[in-house]
Amino acid sequence: MANAVNEALIRDVIQDVLGRLGGDAPAAPAAGEDKGSCGCSGKSGGKDFGVFQNANDACDAAAKAFLQLREQGVEARRKIIEIVKGMCEDNADEWGRIELEESKIGRLDHKIEKLHIIRDVPGVEWLSPDGRSGDNGITLEEYTPFGVVGAVTPSTHSIPTLAGNI
Repeated sequence: MANAVNEALIRDVIQDVLGRLGGDAPAAPAAGEDKGSCGCSGKSGGKDFGVFQNANDACDAAAKAFLQLREQGVEARRKIIEIVKGMCEDNADEWGRIELEESKIGRLDHKIEKLHIIRDVPGVEWLSPDGRSGDNGITLEEYTPFGVVGAVTPSTHSIPTLAGNI
């Protein structure tokens, strides 16, 4: 991918933060079993820290998925957003508990409520076009997602953060 992620910088930031918290960063996962049709592979033994081996692989897969989604149109996005919102609502108690167990940060009731309020996050309804006309012609502005953004986000509310950015 053209916009390579500086893994050394990310590792340094994680080490620094964990050092301040009195913990150690997990070792990078080794190549292992296939994790499905995404074309990624994960760790074959021990604790599993994700689907992809590194941020570049995750960004490459996300960019490919975005190109496919872009071809599907707004209605497909609406359906995906509704599925994600429904999953957050249906699994709020379990996912909140799992997140608290993993992060050891925060309060369970806050984690659960943040999953419930995902239903209030605007979706494609904010992508409505705006048209104007004047002496020099007509202008149409149409908002649309523009691609993939990679970010290092806090682990305190990771599932609501991801779901709210679908």
